[in-house]
Amino acid sequence: MLVGYVSDERYLAVSDCALLFEQGPVSIQARSLANGAVYADLSPGIWKVALNKPGYGAKWVDMDVDPKKPYHFRLLSDCLLGYAWPKCVQIGERSEFRIHSPESFKVSLWRYGWEKKRVQKIGWYDEHGPRASVQITPDQDYTQKGIQWNRHGYSSPSHKQYINAPKRSGLYYFHVKSETEAFFSFPWVVAPGKPQEKIALLLSDLTWNAYNSFGGRSNYIHPDKLPEKPTVNSRLDLDRYTKSVSSGYTHRTYAPLSFDRPEPINHIPESAAITDPIEGRSGCHVCPAEWRLFGWMEKEQFSYDLYAETQLHSGVLDLSDYKILIISTHPEY
Repeated sequence: MLVGYVSDERYLAVSDCALLFEQGPVSIQARSLANGAVYADLSPGIWKVALNKPGYGAKWVDMDVDPKKPYHFRLLSDCLLGYAWPKCVQIGERSEFRIHSPESFKVSLWRYGWEKKRVQKIGWYDEHGPRASVQITPDQDYTQKGIQWNRHGYSSPSHKQYINAPKRSGLYYFHVKSETEAFFSFPWVVAPGKPQEKIALLLSDLTWNAYNSFGGRSNYIHPDKLPEKPTVNSRLDLDRYTKSVSSGYTHRTYAPLSFDRPEPINHIPESAAITDPIEGRSGCHVCPAEWRLFGWMEKEQFSYDLYAETQLHSGVLDLSDYKILIISTHPEY
């Protein structure tokens, strides 16, 4: 019987993944096929399943076998990723930095104005247990409820990874570098605790989330929901390429898109300077482009308080406190 499908964080089919199903004294082995499909002779009920494939994080899951509803196993590839949670705070609040790495890594915090300035060294984080710095993703469609990194294995106070917001409003970036020099960076928005300047500058984090396809969905890739089968080839499987553009936006309902996900589209290379041309399709309209605006403001000595669009929505930003509101590069949402 068809048990389910195995896919990665982009909802691409993962083939030749080894699966071990256990229920009491019964154990059954299977491997995923070219389209990620898994077939096994399983009886209904709860099975403990181990998944393992080189290049991905292995894990255990408990699954309830339903012959009428294929299960979606999700694996996370070995790479360097991270995000702050919450991604937008006020001065004095704190966030958790959630990082996925198959090796030891170091973290530092930088402020991105006209120049990148290091605020502080946060520290080294090593494995202790083998590959203990590798995160675990939920199965099924986690674009709806979030990826929830650090949910497993971070129960001890010594494992917590929190940082207090700096005392100056602005755009900050976490720099993460692994022991083999892999690098990843991700943004953190710090708004003032109370208004300090006459100008409020609004950062477009709603646009970030709308274009973020991590987990397999965005407002432009499978906008309504994940399809039953993972992608084997985008040009052959995605409505975006097989049908007219408008066909992807005619659904009656759309599943939510969680902010609780990494945003690779906002990564800025370690060597990038604010005067460098922006390369790539994504960087020209999300945070790498917005950084250019914020830095130019500081170069021209226009002082501002920085907020995210979600903070306007939640009421943190009161527009009556400011004389000028400046919106940023791509305030589409």
